[in-house]
Amino acid sequence: MMYFNLPKRMINITKLVCVIGVVSVAFSSCLQKDVYDPANSGDKEEEVTLDNYFDFATTKNIQLNIDYGKECPQTYFEVYAENPLSYVAEGGQIIKKAGVSHIATGFTDIQGRYIKPASFPTAISEVYIYSPDFGVPTLYKTKVVGLDVSAKITFENALDVTAVDSSTRSAQTRSSLKFITNVIPNVLGTWNVNTGRPNYLDASKKINVDATLKSYITAYFPEGKNNKGTLVSDDADILITKDANVVINYFGGNTAAQSVFAYYCYPKDASVDKIKEATKHACVIFPNAHGNSLGNYSGVAVNLKYINEAGNFPQEDPERIPANTKIGFLIWNNGWKNTKANGNMFYSTKSLNSDKISHTAIFAAKNKAGERVNVITMEDWKNDNDYNDVAFVISSNPITAIEVPEVPNPGDRQGTENYSGVLGFEDNWPEQGDYDLNDVVMKYQSSVDYNIDNKVLNIIDKFTLAWTGANYKNSFAYEVPFDLSKASQVIINGDEITSYSGNVITLFKDAKAELGVSNVNAEDMINQNIQEKTYTVSIQFNNPTLDKSVVVAPYNPFIKVFNSATEVHLTDHKPTTGANNRFPSGADISRGDVDGTYFICKDGFPFAIHVDARLDASILNLDLKKENQRIDKTYPKFAEWAKTRDPQIKWWK
Repeated sequence: MMYFNLPKRMINITKLVCVIGVVSVAFSSCLQKDVYDPANSGDKEEEVTLDNYFDFATTKNIQLNIDYGKECPQTYFEVYAENPLSYVAEGGQIIKKAGVSHIATGFTDIQGRYIKPASFPTAISEVYIYSPDFGVPTLYKTKVVGLDVSAKITFENALDVTAVDSSTRSAQTRSSLKFITNVIPNVLGTWNVNTGRPNYLDASKKINVDATLKSYITAYFPEGKNNKGTLVSDDADILITKDANVVINYFGGNTAAQSVFAYYCYPKDASVDKIKEATKHACVIFPNAHGNSLGNYSGVAVNLKYINEAGNFPQEDPERIPANTKIGFLIWNNGWKNTKANGNMFYSTKSLNSDKISHTAIFAAKNKAGERVNVITMEDWKNDNDYNDVAFVISSNPITAIEVPEVPNPGDRQGTENYSGVLGFEDNWPEQGDYDLNDVVMKYQSSVDYNIDNKVLNIIDKFTLAWTGANYKNSFAYEVPFDLSKASQVIINGDEITSYSGNVITLFKDAKAELGVSNVNAEDMINQNIQEKTYTVSIQFNNPTLDKSVVVAPYNPFIKVFNSATEVHLTDHKPTTGANNRFPSGADISRGDVDGTYFICKDGFPFAIHVDARLDASILNLDLKKENQRIDKTYPKFAEWAKTRDPQIKWWK
């Protein structure tokens, strides 16, 4: 869905109808006279004032106030205009929808807060805030109130994106308990029949799953990626090197599946057949390995018992696991929801998996205190391979009885903000001319890379000259909100600029020459095969200090008419310091030194438009090539959109 923005000042609808209601009158008045004509000062037509004009902008500045809490520091998030996730009942998988683009991104600070402005497509009334980070609430929905989005996000108020289907039970019953033990015969005790929370948790061995631990899984096993790498082990079963007591702690998970987690024991030199036999005597650790049962990232603990070759717990000291025993693990996808075991059981012993791939990663991390922590993560479905669905911590007493390879502490992450849209300019300022808004037509796609502190690392701007329906020689440039001398490197179309200063980037000085139509009238260009031309600007910051919230494409774009100092900008965008525009006096065009109003016709129409394309990529195909035809004739719904500001009106189609 495409959204357009409301004006910066509330429009008086009655006055706007007078201005735009009869579109031909409004446009013709702009077409037939200069913007300021003293001879018309006695007209009874109500003038557009600084309080009631429509700025035709398609974006607006929104203040984001997002708070995940101090338990979720430096959380990465994305903001969407629609729910970006969908639930796949088979396997309980939550996946991102294809083709849904975010409208804002960022990292919270060390207190879990993000308080910065962002550019939104106009008229969005609600947003979805999504985080792929491990150990963070996944999805939250809230309203846009005025020019503010406020969200205090917790696991309790986050959205549940899982569907309620016929296989979902409201309560576990004794018959379904039998359903589990018919497949996995051994249990360590009883559990809550409604939630699956074990009654045999050992409170004395509960651990704190801190943000440092979570960051390992976020970094090494990012959501939705194929993370089958060196940490995914073909031999993930744990060897106990000396007699030990073994504890499993629930770490957390990024899955909607409510799965059974279990283990089995076998001698370290056992054959595959012997291992298969051992799985027949497996024992349930968590009947519902999910946060809704165990608590989100709760660190709750269970003591394992040794399972001998007969499939029994020893009578004496059952929690002592003998040296040279290997412990394997299995995840039964949605086993708590009575899903059949056949085809839904995945083992840490690779050779037992029907798909013949490893479903387990194992590594040693360090918590915030610097203590070594052995982590097991499992992939609970087929062909997903992000290996972050369920995670556990395994420890032993003595500690040295388990040896797991250590991995480096993950470094800082990066994010990317994306912008796209179309710009159309009239070059007859301060007159409206033919008002086809195609004297210079530019498409743009921009990306801003930033670090975990939201400071800009790289900017890549791609501007495409799509059309020039003008007879003037017009240049195009854009003003960025920083001094280019602060950049470490500026590259334009592959050429490094070694002495760039100021904040204006000029891409070309003659649009007609750029498209090879210097001696062709605008009317004659329609039938020619004119190729668009793209200009790429890359700006790099090696010592980033510029906050990403101020770097918002398309910045302050403008044309210079006939390569002069006369600039034409979007409404409410100031001319640069190099401009030499002669602003007529009166209410026809207001320079607005006090209230910041610029480039607005007496009848309320702009000299340039910006159509944001982040929510509808088809806007990049906007065709403004019709010459000497007002935009309301080329696109009949344009005036209706201007009058009603209805975001459902896709006038460009």
